[in-house]
Amino acid sequence: MYRAKKSLLGLIFSIILLTWASSFSNADNSLFTAIEKVPLPTEVSAQEASLTSKDGILYMTWMENVNTQTKVMFSMKTANGWSEPTPVHIGHDLFVNWADFPSIAILSDKTIAVHWLQKIGKSAFDYQINIALSSNNGKTWSNPKILHEDLSPVQHGFVSMTPSKEKLLTIIWLDGRTYGVKLGETKNETEAMQLRATTITSDGIIGKEVAIDKRTCSCCQTSITVTDKGTVIAAYRDRSEGEIRDISIARLEQNIWQEPFNLYDDGWKLSGCPVNGPAISSIDKLVAVAWFTGAKGISAVKIAFSDDDGKSFATPFIIENKDPIGRVDLEMLPDGDALVSWVEWVDGNEIINICRASQEHGCKAQEQLVFNASNASLNFPQLERVNEDIYLVWTQPDENGDNLSMLRLSPKLID
Repeated sequence: MYRAKKSLLGLIFSIILLTWASSFSNADNSLFTAIEKVPLPTEVSAQEASLTSKDGILYMTWMENVNTQTKVMFSMKTANGWSEPTPVHIGHDLFVNWADFPSIAILSDKTIAVHWLQKIGKSAFDYQINIALSSNNGKTWSNPKILHEDLSPVQHGFVSMTPSKEKLLTIIWLDGRTYGVKLGETKNETEAMQLRATTITSDGIIGKEVAIDKRTCSCCQTSITVTDKGTVIAAYRDRSEGEIRDISIARLEQNIWQEPFNLYDDGWKLSGCPVNGPAISSIDKLVAVAWFTGAKGISAVKIAFSDDDGKSFATPFIIENKDPIGRVDLEMLPDGDALVSWVEWVDGNEIINICRASQEHGCKAQEQLVFNASNASLNFPQLERVNEDIYLVWTQPDENGDNLSMLRLSPKLID
């Protein structure tokens, strides 16, 4: 078992959080039968974790800054604890960002894939997507490959990956190869940010690249899932000619990306990117999407369900809250309910809220899990289901900068 080095303030925070979480777990109205703080194998300065799981194992990647270098790190959590953390990549020229950060996915043969972003130009937002594979549980990693065909010094990022077929990952990203020189001044489709896709095998063979949507929002996270039928479904924030930035869905069916469609007409008109992407998750043929919108000047978190493999979605439910910031994540539960997390303002401080929602009733109950009184942000919390448990990880600022914190949540049955 490997444990992070903790500052005094970080330790105090952990004690407060654990006490608060424990009091919730004992309450009759709690969403969970247990809430447990999970010791992490990270060092001080760890930030922006991504999670995935397979066969009861939790996999995590994150970044650590050491002097002038940035490390992309990996560890996996089994019943025996965390594995020895290993570096996937170390460099002086990685793109480090609170909203656009490395992700991790596991192929069917247990090959591990991790992506990160490498600076390639003079602009702060010129970077490419690199990806490396490991076939021995992260002990060693392949030489990195560039994921996209375009090598021009522009933005390539906001990656989402999912295992889609035997020994194959489907990967989507936002691509700036045709983006206008000045942000917010695109005149037509050919000058806009694009959503593109490709595949990679466990042998490192990168597939044909496809443009899914040639006009999208420029810096909102993408999200991807695969249903039990094998349909890959992507959710992302689109962008119309009239600057409407609502959520769209694209489906990969029988190896062909179908024409994207608008999930719901929020009508959020915005001249700039809100840095607030959707989250998608599925179980069987049931699909759920959660997202943030500021349409008509009202901040809201919404969730919509599909029971036909993502071909159509029911009218969304609004999750009641006071002052949401967004930064949503989503995980489906075995009974078909969904857990949605988001960040919200309460008395000038950030909290992480979580809600259990059903296809019939929307949000049935919600709970505040994390309170952040720091001057810095919790950034983008991440959820991952491992068997019956849910893991929540986030970047927790303290006087030394950033570190990671994690909770294990055991959902209770709710009628």
